[in-house]
Amino acid sequence: MNQNQIPQECRDALLHIMTIGMAANALRHADGSEPPCWVSVDFSGMLLELNVHVLRRADLRSPGALPKTYCVRVPPCRRAEPDSLEQLQAIARELEALLPKAAAA
Repeated sequence: MNQNQIPQECRDALLHIMTIGMAANALRHADGSEPPCWVSVDFSGMLLELNVHVLRRADLRSPGALPKTYCVRVPPCRRAEPDSLEQLQAIARELEALLPKAAAA
């Protein structure tokens, strides 16, 4: 692998996070109401940085509700943390927990 490429494990984790984000945004309740959360996933190839924002529908009742935000820089970014793959995997697990069991499978 070229030292200027994102490692395959990180690419797989990024794809998984993006897929979960799309699935979460596509969810509708049986009665057609809004999904239980909204997920925004943005990956900057120039910065090698992933930003994920999650806003749960239940949190909208709180006046100061802010989306939960994740930011991870991935190798070969010089500012990437050594545990960036573990951070990506943790984000994926948290997003999977937002999905109903049938959608997460």
